[in-house]
Amino acid sequence: MKIISSFFLALLLFSCDNQPPKEYFTKPKKSNYINITNLKTKKTDNKKVLKTNLINNQNVKEKLFEFGNINNENTVVITTKFGDIKIKLYENTPLHRSNFILLSKRNFFDSTIFYRVIKNFIIQGGNSDKNNRLQKMAKIGMYRIPPEINTLNIHKRGAIAMAVQEQYYKDPSKYNLSSSPFSFYIVQKGPLSDNYMNEIEKKYKIEIPEKNRATYRKVGGSPHLDNEYTVFGEVISGMSIVDKISDQITDGKNRPIENVYITIKAFKL
Repeated sequence: MKIISSFFLALLLFSCDNQPPKEYFTKPKKSNYINITNLKTKKTDNKKVLKTNLINNQNVKEKLFEFGNINNENTVVITTKFGDIKIKLYENTPLHRSNFILLSKRNFFDSTIFYRVIKNFIIQGGNSDKNNRLQKMAKIGMYRIPPEINTLNIHKRGAIAMAVQEQYYKDPSKYNLSSSPFSFYIVQKGPLSDNYMNEIEKKYKIEIPEKNRATYRKVGGSPHLDNEYTVFGEVISGMSIVDKISDQITDGKNRPIENVYITIKAFKL
């Protein structure tokens, strides 16, 4: 099946020796974006109402900060047929936290799937074959999130991050590491040896700081992705569920043969 809309091309990942390259991305279709119309977003616990317009690249910071000031949830639960994955969202990435809470509270992720799964690397979700996804997107807007890359937030096992736009890798001088608002991934790879990290440094021409190496030795992760994608949270329970999803049989495009549907709910921890 195609998971491609006229608004949004799905995130692509490429696998080679269980270590895909950095260049996986979302690719929004070029457009003038959706015309601005009014919509209302309700805060479920105190019924405060935020009046806002559709989000676009010009107002994205203003609208996400505005939403985040009213909606202070910092935790999400991803529910799957295998069980729940609980994720704490970082305070030092407020735009990404606000965006993920916004989409969760507007039920955008409900009935989407983990559509790309690579064992010993990541599970990736936020897309769907369902036509109502287009309708949900039209009610929110077409935009990218300004990068909030923080050296304290690394791609350790259990980290959740957003993909970036394809254009950056074609012309880094013109584009930045803006995030897709809709497509996210969770790092699944386990503990790394120093020899493995040495090879990663050579292959990607990077340097893994010792403090990060200590984390990667202990819990695992994908250090070659650091400083390229915004990590905005981490799994605090349910990594066994992430592992079960990573074990699913996939087709030639790394899509699970049997769909793994998700719903996401937000709350204050």
